[in-house]
Amino acid sequence: MRRNRKGFTLIEVMVSVSLFAVIILSVTSIFKMAIDGQRNAIATQNVQESLKYFLEVTAKEIRMAQKNEGVCPSIPNDEIFLVSESAFGDVLYFKNYYGECVNYDLAADGDNLRFRISRGNGSAAPADFISPAKIRINELHFVLNNSASTTQQMVTINLNANALESAEYKSDMTLQTTIASRYYK
Repeated sequence: MRRNRKGFTLIEVMVSVSLFAVIILSVTSIFKMAIDGQRNAIATQNVQESLKYFLEVTAKEIRMAQKNEGVCPSIPNDEIFLVSESAFGDVLYFKNYYGECVNYDLAADGDNLRFRISRGNGSAAPADFISPAKIRINELHFVLNNSASTTQQMVTINLNANALESAEYKSDMTLQTTIASRYYK
């Protein structure tokens, strides 16, 4: 005599639990990938926004640079720009539109390297960091184009930066831009 019992066998329960576990693990890994992608995007966006601000500030000031007429001791007379080397990269010297001696360089801020601007007419010119503390500027190079065939001097900025996040969300970025001075020789 056969009784009609309703229920699940052990094999059916094992198969359904296994399928459920595989589905949950798949969904969890997809969710983790989405979170990691979002963190990478945010780190990249932070670096881009910081470098965009840096480039806007520097481009405006470099475009309006004036010929030095004995005001800035770091720059030869009748020159607009001078590039020298420091321990952390290049230093760009010039006289801005307001007649202030300006230099752009990298400086250490604890364990971080940040972009610094100094403005003034003395050796003790006040310096301000312009890059945020969450961004590390790894390399900064300035290249001058003093070609006789052009009447304008141009400054090419090569820059490498990354977010100070964990290694997997570092968002390393390299930029290069050329800015022409509006001052004609």
